[in-house]
Amino acid sequence: MRPLDRRFWSALFAAMMFWSYSAAAADQCDSPQDPEAAIIDCTQSINSGNWKGHHLAAFYSNRAAAYRATGDSDRAMADLNEAIRLDPKLAMAYNNRGAAYNEKGDNDRAIADYNEAIRLDPKLAMAFTNRGNAYSDKGDNDRAIADYNEAIRLDPKLAMAFQNRGSGYHDKGDNDRAIADYNEAIRLDPKHAKAFLGRGIAFSDKGDNDRAIADFNEAIRLDPKDAMAFDNRGSAYHDKGDNDRAIADYNEAIRLNPGRARTFNHRGYAYSDKGDNDRAIADYNEAIRLNPKSGMAFHNRGVAYLEKGDNDRAIADYSEAIRIDPEDASAFNDRGVAYRAKGDLDRASADYNEAIRLEPKSGKAFVGRGDVFSSRGEFERAIADFNEAIRLNPKSSVAYFARGRSYLFAGSVEKALADFNQASAQAPENAYLALWVDIVSRRNNLPGRLAQTGSQIDMTVWPAPVVRLFMDQITPAALLAAADDPDATRKRGQVCEANFYSGELSLTKGLKDEATRLFRLAASDCPHGFTEWDAANAELKALGAVP
Repeated sequence: MRPLDRRFWSALFAAMMFWSYSAAAADQCDSPQDPEAAIIDCTQSINSGNWKGHHLAAFYSNRAAAYRATGDSDRAMADLNEAIRLDPKLAMAYNNRGAAYNEKGDNDRAIADYNEAIRLDPKLAMAFTNRGNAYSDKGDNDRAIADYNEAIRLDPKLAMAFQNRGSGYHDKGDNDRAIADYNEAIRLDPKHAKAFLGRGIAFSDKGDNDRAIADFNEAIRLDPKDAMAFDNRGSAYHDKGDNDRAIADYNEAIRLNPGRARTFNHRGYAYSDKGDNDRAIADYNEAIRLNPKSGMAFHNRGVAYLEKGDNDRAIADYSEAIRIDPEDASAFNDRGVAYRAKGDLDRASADYNEAIRLEPKSGKAFVGRGDVFSSRGEFERAIADFNEAIRLNPKSSVAYFARGRSYLFAGSVEKALADFNQASAQAPENAYLALWVDIVSRRNNLPGRLAQTGSQIDMTVWPAPVVRLFMDQITPAALLAAADDPDATRKRGQVCEANFYSGELSLTKGLKDEATRLFRLAASDCPHGFTEWDAANAELKALGAVP
């Protein structure tokens, strides 16, 4: 979300200060520092009977700003209406009523008032800035930027206009121009917290999370109560893989603003990455409660349910995400994953087709559809989809791995090994890829390479025991014992993998009967979304055995 600067009410006092010179009782009426005192003094001046016309309108307009500062938007609106009735030529009153409408979400009325303010005072830079904000809220970034340009022409030292134009460029995807504008806003006003926040978001979008965090740190130093700054810093830490720091920042953002649905969604994502899907779901539930139209929250909750093996709930959430946003290619893709996990290949294929139609450059949708073709034994069509995924992203370890499996089960062992090697080179820390390289190397009568590749694998977490099995450090029985886990979903997946990879090792040793027994266990018990389920069925077919 872009951090637009909405400090447009403060300009009222500067613009209206000249009205106080003849009002002895209104010394505080034009002071933004103490809105409660301003309300009292403005009220005294209004009730004194000494002022009429545009002078009286000024007091109403100033009191409106004070009411707004105390959070009383209804009284602020009433005072602005009265100010405009008393003086229909008071441009600042139209500007501030436009701001009030903007804060209520009524951008059309806000724009109408800004138009009038600009007609009355074509040099009122603040009105152009505010109208730009309203156009931005309507998603019309080109008009917004045009207004910010005019505000900057009228007042080249208006940091707010540079900051907001930066937000407009960011929304158009032009992060370099956005950063240039944020730089200028910061140069003009080094204490401009939202400019640091905006620049941090732009750096984050460019993948420069270290610079982003530095800017978020400064935004937080300048404004320690800005929940959005903590939220965005949390996201930068999350992108760096530091989920604990991310969660700490999300916690603070939620403490500061418990009604911000996006932060619950973000914290849920971090919990999900830590494997804590129950906490993730709890956060997505709250995000949905706060914003029932958040397709992202339904989508992410669907991912968490899928991770827990609850495919029906996952599909229900993906379907709701699609209902909210029928153009969300990722939701179609992930629902396809869930249908495939249920064994419903036709529906899975239909969802992948739609994901590809909506986003033809989606490599993951081509991989998903290729997996469906591979599950059906249509290896040529599968390989064609994997080829396209690789063309779209030549560094996709997932696509090379998928194509390698299809080559393997189609009987092209050398091509399979070439793809597995390529996949492992792209992700040397991935234990599964290293295992498949070892398996297929042995089938090509080549020595295993786990002793060399294992140095980059985290041997403290699953599937490290599988790697140890292939390195003859533990027995299949010990592997099965290591697969045990208090979490039933995790245990099912690990037992599935223990049986499958024990079967592969047996096959390399020429123990076909034992391999067949283990592959049958995997084909029977593995979740259908697991690579090992497909592979077990393919191996049984190659062995001439019935799954």
